Formats: sequence, structure tokens, C-alpha cells
Amino acid sequence: MKSMKISVRELAEYAYKRGSIDEKFRSSKALSEGTAIHQAVQKEYKETEEKEVYLDFLYEMEEMTLHIHGRCDGVLRSGEGLVIDEIKSTSLEAEELEEDLFPEHWGQAYGYAYMYCEREQLEGINVQLTYVQKASKKKIRYLRYLTVEQLKEEVRFMVEAYTPYALTLVRRRAQKHETLPKLGFPYPSYREGQRTFAGSVYRTAREGRTLFAQAPTGIGKTISSLFPGVKAMEEGDFEQLYYATAKTTTRETAEEAIRLMQEEGASLTAVTLTAKDKICFQEETICQPEYCSFADGYYDRINEALVDILTNESLLDRGTIETYARKHHICPFEYSLDLTNAADIVIGDYNYVYDPRVALKRLSRDRTKKMGLLVDEAHNLVERTRDMYSASLSASDFETLPSLVGSERAGNLAASIASDITSLFPENQKEVSIDEIPGVMEERIEAFVEETESFLRDLLPEEQDETVMNSYFGSQHFLNMLEQKDDNFVYIGKEKEELKLYCLNPRTVVKRITDAYRFSVYFSATLSPFAYYKEMLGGTPEDYILKLPSPFSREQIDTIFTPLSTRFRDRERTARGVSDSLKKQTEAWPGNHLFFFPSYSYLELIYSYAKEWGKEIVVQERNMDEERKSEFLAQFTEESEIIGFAVLGGVFSEGVDLKGDRLRGVAVVGVALPPRDIEKELIHRYFENRDRNGYNYAYVYPGMNKVLQAGGRLIRSEEDYGVLQFIDDRFMTPVYRGLLPEEWKNK
Repeated sequence: MKSMKISVRELAEYAYKRGSIDEKFRSSKALSEGTAIHQAVQKEYKETEEKEVYLDFLYEMEEMTLHIHGRCDGVLRSGEGLVIDEIKSTSLEAEELEEDLFPEHWGQAYGYAYMYCEREQLEGINVQLTYVQKASKKKIRYLRYLTVEQLKEEVRFMVEAYTPYALTLVRRRAQKHETLPKLGFPYPSYREGQRTFAGSVYRTAREGRTLFAQAPTGIGKTISSLFPGVKAMEEGDFEQLYYATAKTTTRETAEEAIRLMQEEGASLTAVTLTAKDKICFQEETICQPEYCSFADGYYDRINEALVDILTNESLLDRGTIETYARKHHICPFEYSLDLTNAADIVIGDYNYVYDPRVALKRLSRDRTKKMGLLVDEAHNLVERTRDMYSASLSASDFETLPSLVGSERAGNLAASIASDITSLFPENQKEVSIDEIPGVMEERIEAFVEETESFLRDLLPEEQDETVMNSYFGSQHFLNMLEQKDDNFVYIGKEKEELKLYCLNPRTVVKRITDAYRFSVYFSATLSPFAYYKEMLGGTPEDYILKLPSPFSREQIDTIFTPLSTRFRDRERTARGVSDSLKKQTEAWPGNHLFFFPSYSYLELIYSYAKEWGKEIVVQERNMDEERKSEFLAQFTEESEIIGFAVLGGVFSEGVDLKGDRLRGVAVVGVALPPRDIEKELIHRYFENRDRNGYNYAYVYPGMNKVLQAGGRLIRSEEDYGVLQFIDDRFMTPVYRGLLPEEWKNK
């Protein structure tokens, strides 16, 4: 018989979906699973009372069996008999917290109560909801007595609501496990090194380990990670894959790889997550029923929409999700998030896994331990997670709040916080490293968040001031990061304006996330130097490592080293020489070329000379949208002779495939050192104090990664050939030469 395992909480939340996204958003803000609050309540239990009681029950139906399970917060003993206690924390005031405000919480408690009655053969039991107000720690309790028959009816209601969706999932999962053993590699043969990479991913997945892999450009890393990841699902040790990436182009490559496996017969369901501001049907992303009809009544329509799309589609990309979202008149972003529960593969940005502000709450520990994590272009993750786990507060923003926030206390707290920030600076210092912030300042920030949350809760969209909202969420993030703070973090003060909690080394937070997954694979063409990226991404001696040589030969690349200085102080002096060297490259190698520069200002300086070349030159613009990016690349055809000027680390320096005659030459101007600032200098000092080369960690390695990515645009297949020029005298030194791939060095 078909069977499925589901937690009581998931079952209750699915069955009691009602109303708009706004209502659910407000309730999720107001009610959260506060571990500390749970533990505080449970400490008050008597010695004879139980906590965290595991319960489960097999609910038999004609079509299938549901294995319902979960941990009950408490089994108490009172004068009125046994009590099942369900604890929730809330920021709502006591007078706002009506007894039936959250039926899903009663549903969860009823599920525990029914399973306990069945286990202990009871005729009935007391069911209690215990709400704890987060600020005051005041407890509000609601108690009901239900017979086992009443509880059975409540569970029957939840099961019947869930059954159509459950049957759809069971059918799809049965098809998946039937077809996976027959799935073969969806190409006639493996490229050189591709089988080794795929085998390493498969072994990592089967053993539940972590793999760091440097696999060269053109090897086919996407299919070589997804295919073995999918094949490893056959054994049933995990159920899902999350394919994390930083760019739209790599998401599309992942979709194509899944499409190929589906064409080979694999029954797989994949969903692609698109950022809310890109997929939203409205001009402004305001998820409130007064503004958006796709949000209003969302939970009244979502169950039917889920069953519909899962019955008829398997590759749930942006276009497919938008089509069904319009059909059922629901928010496409929330729709895509709900679909992650049903998908075998989730494709999405890094932030849904790593960013504490937007990480998917659906990716609970129970989910991730049955999920594999594939991280594409993992070299990007160091700076991305460093940013995600840093937090800033602006004095000027807080100074404006007293006149904007409708709470005198919140306004006074904001003014005090602004004063606290400016007082951190010694005289005549614009940027400072601060050992600690005063405890009273932290208390004020906590009080400001609580007071402002209460003020904002009932405002309509048009009443919400952007500065107030930004300060509220920024302060909330700052407090969350304070909980993470250890010797990998430092406070920085800037211009008497900004207080920043800066993450110097993200390895601890990355490792904590990695450890939550069944297995993890970090891969890129440019994890160089390997030891640096492994360390920064939380690697351990027990992790697997793989470094594959390039499948391309030196004969495909004609490498030129031009020893001109591109240091900032020399740029005006050497600009003519740089321009001449680039022009000679285009003359010696007719066709399309891409030239990469460390900044827009330097690009514009060389472009002022290049106008004299008499050639067609296209220039990367600042803040190009997706349409303009596509138009830029579309000009590079097999017949054209286009010269492209772009910036290192920009949208055209990685994830771009201009194969064959679409690209004949690449030049990298400069070593892409990040500009000196207090943050880089603190990273420098941090690693020097840990017996590392701090300068390389702060400047050389991040810069050279941009160089390697840009140079990798040239050779994308076994048939490609062309010229690769490096303009900077530092490329001739051992440090920089040692970071270049062997096939890029002189023959």
C-alpha cells in the first residue's frame, strides 16, 4: 500500500490554510517557534510531567497510509486530568490574541492529543495552547477537553484536506523511484574528467559527506553534479536536491540538465525559485489584500493550484509557475515556495539557503537532513555569505525616525541609538575598529525593535514609511547577527554615520548550514587557491577534495603577457601602451574580443584611446538589466568583429558562453585587487594573526578569482581556440603566475 510520512505540524498547517498572504505574514511575524521560550516554559513543568514526547500514528485509508508523527511539547498532570500542552511564542499583545485566531495551532495540538489517546487507550484528554508574549514573557493559556471521538474527527478533517495533495506526491515519488534505476547519462559519452567528477559526487551523496571540487570550464559541471545526485536518490537515503547558484544563466543551465534527464525517462519534479520582485505580477511587491488580489484569499486557492500543476507539469520553471499562478489567481512567488515541498530538485539563489533574512523556513532541519546541497560557482559564496552575515545601522536614518514613527517611545529610542552610533568615534577618525558596543546600546536596539513592531503591525501599505521599515528590519537583522558574533566578527564605525557588524570569516556559519544537509558539494572552475576556498567555506580534513585538470590543450590558447603597470598611480602614464597592446591583439586575431578592466573608470580611460582604432566597440553599462545584457551578448555572432569592453567581476566575466567563432580573444587588464579600505585591512590583520598570508587572503585571492573567471570565457569546448592576453607586470611574478592554470602559461 502507498504510504507517506508527515509531521503533525505540516498536516495542520496544510489543512487550515485560509485567507491572504498578508494574514499569514503577520501571523508568522507575530508567532515564531522561540526555542528559549519553549525551554523556559518546560522548566516549569513538574518532575512527574513529560516534555518533547515523541508520538506517531498510522492513519489507514483505502488509497494510502499516512504515518503521522511529531514531538509534543508537554504532557502535564492537573487536577482535571492529563493535559497536552502546545507552546507558541508571540509578539501580539494579550488583548489581540483571541482563542481561535490560529486554528492550525489547535489542529497541531489535537493531532498530538489524538495520538496520545490512541497510545494510552484514553477516552479523552485536555488540550492546552500556551502562548508566551515575547517582550513581557506573559503567558496566555486556553484549555479545552475533547473526547477521543472528537479528536478523531479533527484528525479526519485534516487528513481529508491533505489527501488529494498526498496522493499526487505519492504517485510522483513512485514514478521517480521506478524510473531512476533505468536512467543513464543523457549524453553519448563523458567528456574527459566528467566521469571522475560525477563519480565523486555520487560517492559523496551515498556516504553523506562534503566534497570540494575544482572542475574546469567546459567539462559540464551542471549535469555532472545533478545526474549523480539524482541517481543517488535510488537508495532512499535522501529525497531532494537543492541546486544553489548565483546567476540566472546557471539556473537555466540546471533546468536544461533536468530536461535532458526527463527526456531520458526520469520522472523528476523540479521547481525554480525566482526573486519576488522579478516574478511579482504587480508594480509593487506589497503582499496585502488591500493592494494585491493575488495575495487576497491565497490560502483558499493554493491547495487546488498545487494539485493541478503537480498533476500536469514536471519542470516548474518561471514561465510555467506564472501560467498556473494566473490560472488560479495566486501569488507566483509564494506558489513557487509552496512547490518546494513537493519538488525532487529545487533550483534557487544562494540566499534561500544561507541568508538568515530570507532563508526558506520550509528548509527545516527535518527537511535538510533528507536533502543534498549542490553549490554551483562556489567561489562566489565567500563574499556573498560575508555580506549576508554582516549588518549595519545608520545614524542618519535613526535621526529622521522621531518625526516618522507614530510612537513617542520608539522615536526617543531611535534618537538615542543615533547618538550612540556617533559617540563611538574618537575625534578626527572617519573609520574605526570597535572592540565592543555598550550593553545599553544593544538594549535600546532590542527595545526599538519591539516597540516599532507593535506600531507597524496594523498599518496599511500606504501608511508604512520606507525609512521606518528599513530601520526596523535592519535593527532586527543586527540583533540576529549579534547572536552569531564570535571572534570571526568585528564592529566597524564609518564616517560617524554607520555602525557595522562585519563578518571577517564566514567559515563557521557556512559549515553550520552545510552540516544540516545530508551531503554537500561545492564546485567551481576557479577554486584557486584550493586551500583558501576550502577553509573559507568551512571545510574540514574529513571532507573529500577533487581537483581536475582542464580537458583543453595548451595548443588551443595563445597566451600573451604584457608587462605594463596598471597600478592606479601609473594608469594615465601607461594608458596609451595598454590601448596599443589591445589593438594589436585584435589585428593579429581577427574576430570578436572581450576586454576586461578592474573598474568602469579605467575602462572609460582606455576606451577614450580605443575610439581611434576604427573598430566597432560595445561597452558594458552600469546597472544593465537582463534585456540589455542579452542585447550586448547577441552582438557577438560568428560573422561579426565586435570588441567588447567589460568589467572584471561583472555580469560578462562569468557564466557567459560564446563558443566557436563568437569569441576569438580575451584580455584581462590588471590583477583586479580590491580597493584598500578598513574592511579589507581588518581581514588582512585577522588572517595574519592566524599564521596566514593576510594580504593574499584580503586582496590577491579575491582579485585573482575575477581574473580566472574572465579568462575562462575564451575556451568553452574542445573546438574553441583563441588568444588570451594578461596586461600587468605583476602577472610575471611567482605569486600570480602560480595562481594561473597550467594551460594558460606560455608553451
